[in-house]
Amino acid sequence: MQSIDYMNIEAVHTIRLVDGWSPERLRALLNGSRKVVLVAHTNADGDAVGSVTGMYALLREALGREVTLTPMLPDGCPEDLAWLPNTSYILNGQKEPERCREAIAEADVVMGMDLNGFDRTGVLAEWLWGSAAKKVLLDHHIGPDRERFDLVVSDPDISSTCELVYWTMLATYGKDVFTPEAATSLFTGLCTDTGTFAYSNRQASLYLAAAELSQMGIDPMDINRKIKNVFTPNRLKFFGHAMSELLTVYDREGVALMVIRREDMERYGVESHELTGLVNEVMKLRDTDCAILVREEEGKVRLSLRSKCHTDVNRLAGELFGGGGHERAAGATSMLSLKETVEVVKRKLRLLTLVLPLALTLASCHDVPVVDVAKPKGDTLKENMMNANRYIAHSEETQIDSYVQRRGWTMEKLSGGVRVMETERKSGGKAINYEDTVTMRYSVEAINGTPVYSDVEETIVAGRMQPNAGLDAALRTLKEGSKARVIVPSHQAYGVAGDGNRVKSRMILVYNLEVERVIKN
Repeated sequence: MQSIDYMNIEAVHTIRLVDGWSPERLRALLNGSRKVVLVAHTNADGDAVGSVTGMYALLREALGREVTLTPMLPDGCPEDLAWLPNTSYILNGQKEPERCREAIAEADVVMGMDLNGFDRTGVLAEWLWGSAAKKVLLDHHIGPDRERFDLVVSDPDISSTCELVYWTMLATYGKDVFTPEAATSLFTGLCTDTGTFAYSNRQASLYLAAAELSQMGIDPMDINRKIKNVFTPNRLKFFGHAMSELLTVYDREGVALMVIRREDMERYGVESHELTGLVNEVMKLRDTDCAILVREEEGKVRLSLRSKCHTDVNRLAGELFGGGGHERAAGATSMLSLKETVEVVKRKLRLLTLVLPLALTLASCHDVPVVDVAKPKGDTLKENMMNANRYIAHSEETQIDSYVQRRGWTMEKLSGGVRVMETERKSGGKAINYEDTVTMRYSVEAINGTPVYSDVEETIVAGRMQPNAGLDAALRTLKEGSKARVIVPSHQAYGVAGDGNRVKSRMILVYNLEVERVIKN
């Protein structure tokens, strides 16, 4: 499918939506349906339940009562979220398998919410993948299964699936379909997936969506009370026990590890779903960048991973047990014993370097997530400098790889990690050689989506472009009339200093450019 880089929504907001999605395509698919199934992942959280119940309310307004809507969750709705509108209609895949199987078999559309593939739907996965219905995915996780869905709306940089649902349905059906019920569900997902706007909030779209939803007949303060004030005495006591007795802090690595046995939970009479939020409490530790919660369940062990700034826990979860999620929040499942799982995690932690003082001083939380690198072997300034530079270059390389993969781009990799993808070539255009005079027009943004400069016309001499040698090198692969996307790592652009204006320290730059004119030397 072709990518749509940007889509303007009501002329006040720009949001990245990929995979050839358009309001017309989604509207045509839904308007022709008679039975629609809505489903999210196992161990549903606020974003999963909110996106399912929110979409239920939106489609009921958009499609009318003659269309049968069936929301379902693989293991039902958590008790803490049962107050949300329309949760009474949610089928439980474990307790009501036949009703779920029948609804999926009869559906002409199945919509996956807050998951990157139906593999995350547990007992429902086989029926969903085997369904002849049209398959639609709305999600914000990395690596959506594009090939197996008929329509995908995916943005890993957005705060939550509930926010994605808001902008998608606003563009598709307008504000008239947004009832207080829909707004309550979507606002809840925004709050829970961002820790009430404490994280996953790089884009201003989050605050705009929250502001608009708050004006749709909901009570944001009451919603926050219901989200947060859910503790029983036993649950509160268990949190205290876990923090005082089950937590190990690795100061040098900047990691906190909590290991919970089944007998610990049985002692306090708490269930797995009541551990929601515990890993976020661990993240309140001042000098901890990464928290890992390992809990024992029947026949398996689950891991929850969180990060503040420098640890890519999506990558870490994948390397540990094939898990995943986001850079700052991820999960995994181990089929090993609890003891064996903890040993695997500890071996991994011995390889992690999260405290490279110089690197952490230079790195930006927004631009440079940390991945695994070797620990420095000496204490000299020279060795620390070299390790810090390797560390940051490796981190940026990983971030660029993830960015390119999420967008499905095929890019040529030049020396120094610069990426180029020519999107249009003019026949007969002059090649760019050393010391040719080149006039180009471009817009540029940081890799996290922050706009930097737009519609800039600049004339340079090829081979003499300092700083930003990376863009210079990319230009010499193009011709007059070429249009291209170029990604330049910070060490090939403006480095630690930035450009003294809008390019900040250690900023990875993404260019959309056109070579307008080449004058041969």
